[in-house]
Amino acid sequence: MKRSFVFIIILCLLAIWPEMGDAQEKRLVIGTASTGGTWYPLGGGVATIITKYIRGVSATAVPSGASIENIRAINKGTQDLALSMPDVAYFAYHGLEMFKTERHEEIRGLFSTYPIDIQFYVEEKSPVKSIGDIKGKNLRVAVGPPGSGTEVMARLVLKEYGITYDDIREQFISHTEATAAMKDGNIDVGIVTLGTPAPTLMDLTQYKKIRFLDIEPEMADRINKKFPAYFPRIIPAGTYPGMTKPHHTLAWMGLFIVHKDFPGDLAYEILKAVFDHKSELDAIHIQFKSILLENANKGMSIPLHPGAIRFFKEKGMAK
Repeated sequence: MKRSFVFIIILCLLAIWPEMGDAQEKRLVIGTASTGGTWYPLGGGVATIITKYIRGVSATAVPSGASIENIRAINKGTQDLALSMPDVAYFAYHGLEMFKTERHEEIRGLFSTYPIDIQFYVEEKSPVKSIGDIKGKNLRVAVGPPGSGTEVMARLVLKEYGITYDDIREQFISHTEATAAMKDGNIDVGIVTLGTPAPTLMDLTQYKKIRFLDIEPEMADRINKKFPAYFPRIIPAGTYPGMTKPHHTLAWMGLFIVHKDFPGDLAYEILKAVFDHKSELDAIHIQFKSILLENANKGMSIPLHPGAIRFFKEKGMAK
């Protein structure tokens, strides 16, 4: 009788063991951006790697309103990891711009991703030959949704050229809306911050001949000194149809961020898993091939998380 009883107990324990394991599994939520961009599949790829290679941890990527929403979600604990523009993260950490009333000193950097370019574009036939030419012409300029990372960067760059919203007719519209508006002749200048080549601009070139306005190297250097998260970058000729010469601009690195209280060992394990299995990210999108270990702590506009510091020290990359 005793043996039968013990046998039954063992069977019961075996039956509930998987559920006990599931209950102990740590589940992570990764905040990205809209499903139409590259951040959502990037978050999905990182989630897959975490789930596949870190024992007892599963992760899920969720679409979101991008940087600003993600930073607030990290603070609230509704996201565990998230993507952010470096300037927006900087503003949040220091309580500037859109975060003047809600400083977020709790955010920490995990790693940098790939370059995102800011591009000013006009129709080929436009009389506007430089960004400086925008001033004083009452032009319709698509600057991005209000308060978005694109709009903040556009405003900062325009300001360096002595241009404010008093000098233009600002259009607070998305990248997709801007290219559609240029197709229809409803804007004069578009400003985008996207990975290159940007699908929306590639699509636009099928309907209109466009030209890109340079951020001249000396201006790019000046802006870089004021805002280190923005760095000079050259887009090669031929990247877009009709682009016959290299395009000088600025870029930034998208950041993965976490809360300062995120477990240090887990942060380290995530970095190790991502870069040990980076080929799995590369297979998802061509942009992800530009995520390089040697650049993974560059363009970081907020303090690194201790788990990230440990990882980069092991790689001989500590600053």
